[in-house]
Amino acid sequence: MKDIKKVGIIGCGARGLHHIGFNMVDSHDETGLQISAVANRSPESSDYAATELEKRYQSVGLETMVDRCDSYRELLADGSIDLVIITSHTDAHAEHTVAALEAGKKVYLDKPISVTLEDAKIIADAERASGDRLLMGFTRRYENSWLKMKELLDDGAVGSLQMILLRSIIPYSRYLQGWHRKREWSGGPLNDKCSHHFDVFRWMADSDCLSMSAFGGRSGVFKPDPTAPTRCSECDRECAYRRGDLLEESKETVSSSFVNTRNPNDERSIQDACVYSPGNNVEDFGSVNMQLGDGVVGNLFFTIFGPLAPDGETLELVGDSGRLVLSRSDGMIRSYTEFGRETDTFFAGGDEFDSSHYGSDKNLVRHMRDFCDGADPVCDGQDGYRSLQMVCGARDSFDSKGAMQSLADIS
Repeated sequence: MKDIKKVGIIGCGARGLHHIGFNMVDSHDETGLQISAVANRSPESSDYAATELEKRYQSVGLETMVDRCDSYRELLADGSIDLVIITSHTDAHAEHTVAALEAGKKVYLDKPISVTLEDAKIIADAERASGDRLLMGFTRRYENSWLKMKELLDDGAVGSLQMILLRSIIPYSRYLQGWHRKREWSGGPLNDKCSHHFDVFRWMADSDCLSMSAFGGRSGVFKPDPTAPTRCSECDRECAYRRGDLLEESKETVSSSFVNTRNPNDERSIQDACVYSPGNNVEDFGSVNMQLGDGVVGNLFFTIFGPLAPDGETLELVGDSGRLVLSRSDGMIRSYTEFGRETDTFFAGGDEFDSSHYGSDKNLVRHMRDFCDGADPVCDGQDGYRSLQMVCGARDSFDSKGAMQSLADIS
């Protein structure tokens, strides 16, 4: 086993606790990463997260105590902590990240980088001042099937890349029900979900987005209804979007209780707000056309409504001599190369495909160890900033009915 590197987690929701925390516990013998402290928005939540982590350590035969910090500053003051995982709510990222960098910690920051470009700049400035790049958490960059698409592209499978199409039609109505429902808290699904997607366009094209035009925003699917009950748990209406009854949630790590009994007065803890609430102010669909470098054109087509289907998220790369199509949910790639003379269909998901985020969280934790040991981050704060820049460009174009946005003007 490698030498121990101690880890602190700031913000232990599903992402920090289940997806990263539990995978880190399970890979302890391989990576040597050991969670030693947590800090949440309330002492009750910190205690819950620490207790769950201790139980997880016990399940793999380790007796490990996890400190319950009263604040994130207490966690950062612990000189024994090598790596800080920041999975707090997006509007707190700047405060937590700057403090962690100034404390001299290695920093992992979960996507998206922030809600506002102002905060993203603050993070980028702190990253430069620290002299040490942070590690940004865009999961597709650690997912085997997406890595295979990039490998094939770079090896010339499609010739010269011309077009990128990314479709995301996934019934994530939960974005209107939990803390993501307020744009000022999360940036909404256009930021939280599509920040991944915008990063993919830059990654695949090896270039920044130069300009974009987009149509979308809030559809009529979730038309605000001032007479609707506040929460699913208080509602007896027939509704296709009742929290807990959705098929997509069977694939996620979600609580069976939508009331935070540890802090019941916390508005952000509500997970079953009505999707028709007038207080939900985030986008739910859009089509975004992009001009990337070297003449590459991209399109993002997304919704958080629509039926659950096997091809909910797909990536298509079209070149001058071939075409690659990835279906994320089954890890299958269809390739058409040599001007269509050669075709193949194969699984590219890897041995850990059935684990969280199709195996990417396990790969991410492994990379965190390499990052602690001095390896360059797969993606950093600048990648986070560029992704948010694209989010803001798309939103500005939504608001102006498709008007062209130059990314150079968005800062």
